[in-house]
Amino acid sequence: MGAGKSTVGKCLAQLLGCPFHDLDSMIVEKEMRSISEIFATDGEDYFRNCETCILKGLKEQNNAVYATGGGIVNREENRALMRRKGRIIYLQTSWDILKKRLKSSVDRPLVATATGWNDLDQLLHRRVPFYLDADLVVNTDGSNSMQVAQKIVSILKQESKE
Repeated sequence: MGAGKSTVGKCLAQLLGCPFHDLDSMIVEKEMRSISEIFATDGEDYFRNCETCILKGLKEQNNAVYATGGGIVNREENRALMRRKGRIIYLQTSWDILKKRLKSSVDRPLVATATGWNDLDQLLHRRVPFYLDADLVVNTDGSNSMQVAQKIVSILKQESKE
């Protein structure tokens, strides 16, 4: 949450000249309600089921960028699906920067239900091992979205040369 997945994803897709898709937006479109409404009405498990359903239904594309919600990694099934469908990139962002970004957040159900920063810090620490299992780990601290996307493109180009 707050690492810039959607914003960096759009920049990355622009640089690569390929489509960008946001799974959260796809869920909102399919459910015809906001993520906050989904969480409030049906709960997090229902939302996670929606994520898995959308992920399973993704059409094979040679080149596309997908932004996922940060909790998608909680399910082994999702991690396996993502690995089969493409490269997984973790946008590693320091806790201090994440807190600054999340303070102004208005539409994040897990932020709204947290009883304090400690809850969110623990949530991040539970997810980090899954995040670190990504194909690429890119530190975002001190870079804007386009700079992060450019780092990713540079890494991908370097890898293709090897």
